[in-house]
Amino acid sequence: MGNKLFSVVTMMLLYVSVIAQKTGGDDIFLVKPYLQYSTKNSIRILWETKFPTESEIRYGKAPVKGPKGIELDQISRIQGKRVFHELELKNLEEETNYFWKVTCKTPDGTSHESQLYTFKSSVKDSSAYMFALIGDAQRNKKTPWAWDSIAAAVWKERPSFVINAGDLVDWGHNKEEWVNEFLGPGHKLMSRVPMYTVLGNHEGDADYYYQYMANPEPEYRYTFKYGNAAFFMVDSNRDLSEGSDQFNWLEQELAKSTSKWKIVVHHHPPYSSESDDHGKTFNGDISTMGHIQVRDLPKLYDKYGVDFCLFGHTHVYERTWPLKDNRINQREGTIYINSGGAGGILETFAPTRNWFTQELREGHHYCTFAVFDNDIVFKAIDHEGRLFDTFQLNKQRDKDLIAVVQPPAPIIRSDKFMFHDKTVLEMEKGLGKLTVRYTLDGSEPTVSSPVYNGPFTITNSTTIIAKSYTEDQRASRTVTKEFTKVRPLPSKKIKGSKPGLRFQLYTGDWTGNMDGFFAEKNKKTEGLLQILDISDINSQEEYWGLHINGHLKISRTGTYTFYGYGSRGLSIEIDGRPIIRREHEQQQVVQLVLEKGYHELSIKSVQTNWRKAFGFGYWDEIMGRTPIPPFDLGHKD
Repeated sequence: MGNKLFSVVTMMLLYVSVIAQKTGGDDIFLVKPYLQYSTKNSIRILWETKFPTESEIRYGKAPVKGPKGIELDQISRIQGKRVFHELELKNLEEETNYFWKVTCKTPDGTSHESQLYTFKSSVKDSSAYMFALIGDAQRNKKTPWAWDSIAAAVWKERPSFVINAGDLVDWGHNKEEWVNEFLGPGHKLMSRVPMYTVLGNHEGDADYYYQYMANPEPEYRYTFKYGNAAFFMVDSNRDLSEGSDQFNWLEQELAKSTSKWKIVVHHHPPYSSESDDHGKTFNGDISTMGHIQVRDLPKLYDKYGVDFCLFGHTHVYERTWPLKDNRINQREGTIYINSGGAGGILETFAPTRNWFTQELREGHHYCTFAVFDNDIVFKAIDHEGRLFDTFQLNKQRDKDLIAVVQPPAPIIRSDKFMFHDKTVLEMEKGLGKLTVRYTLDGSEPTVSSPVYNGPFTITNSTTIIAKSYTEDQRASRTVTKEFTKVRPLPSKKIKGSKPGLRFQLYTGDWTGNMDGFFAEKNKKTEGLLQILDISDINSQEEYWGLHINGHLKISRTGTYTFYGYGSRGLSIEIDGRPIIRREHEQQQVVQLVLEKGYHELSIKSVQTNWRKAFGFGYWDEIMGRTPIPPFDLGHKD
């Protein structure tokens, strides 16, 4: 996976000895083998060892009862020694039971085997299947047993697969939580059943998510099919407003789908009756009844006949009436299900009932969907096995009769939205029979506007406006992208550059005011960072921060896409120009055109003593995050 090629292998090795003491015994596995992304013909298997090993998987089809017994007659190997292992078993037969086990060979030549496991490849489109829904497995101090209990209960159901609606851990930048609090208790389930996940806010878009979860690129959003259903996995931490890249992608994927059932999964709720996440409902506020950042999505669900929207975030259970156009519509509406009860600290509901609510429940729980043809049998079950909500849904209407009057909008792509010489634009229409028409003069496209026939190059600042048209000239909504030609930020002349970056440590109260926190009165000490890594810096204060100064060496003149994330506040400037400013942990990505040479770098990052996270570097859509190499960082005397 591209996003797994990040340079934190040293960080992994740093934690191994500490966490290995907590797992106990001489077991070779730091993380025991578990299943991920499954198709009719493939499945991904991951595990982690306590030190580098060679490894292989032996597997074979479950035999009909006979004298030979189980034969693991197929082998898949990973080349070289490593601590983190991921293998994709390919060329499987659909809807077939397999046995498998992992063998690791240590440097002294000793072989260590896992236990014998099973999995079943994805079923035929016409077959019956059942999947489970969980959300917010993150550990909490009041009920630390919850995820362990839920994982065991879900495994007893023998689901075909599991949907996880995010917040797998409480803090995604803490490796110990992944190893000991999520993957450890979840192993009984995840070693037998593949799990499809989306990002929650508590993951913090951390590298560990992309390391331990194996989804199709770019991993934060993807689609998959299982049986007669299509699943659309969305990252609700990123921009989902109408016209955003992810909104446009979701519209095209929904429009292309011909599956009988359409199910969208993301972490944040479009509709919610929880008591204080959307307004302090017991203290006089009027609830927004859902997260504003996903407020534009229901219009897509209405338009393309989405059957279910599944999510977590609020640690309750809630099921809505079928909804369309923000009204109850029992014939054509989408059912919204909030299942946030797999492990997080439990929450409660607002004091008055909302119009969209059909069922409510507080407590740890999971859900199941048994699917066959036009029917779904749904159940919601608490951690002690008590059924507390159920219904059966029959799809009476023929999906081929659902007419989408307006086609999906085109997607405008380029690797450079800011450039100094030229950039190449391309557009994706989504459906084969559509025609994309566009303008470059700021006017609205019409049926007589130029037709897009392939990528083209622009050399000046341009605003491209585009629409897709059907054969009978019905138009999509309009999409607009601005491409800006700029002069590269000039480089600085640096004499006597030395490796590393200087930093000053500050402590104080964090109120969201970056300038106030980094006041001179709060400065405590200073030092030098050889790499952009703050893992060795600690403070006894609840909130502390670093002001990091130095310069960045750019190897060629061109467009650079930077990412940055932090625990609390984050401010990054290049040559005195603010490029990133955030007051929470979510990643931000920005482009800048820089001249070859040295550029001044200033970073302010606020941390907490219980949650520490920081990252800054280059972003690539395929490779993901790439930290800035140490030899490109320096400071003057």
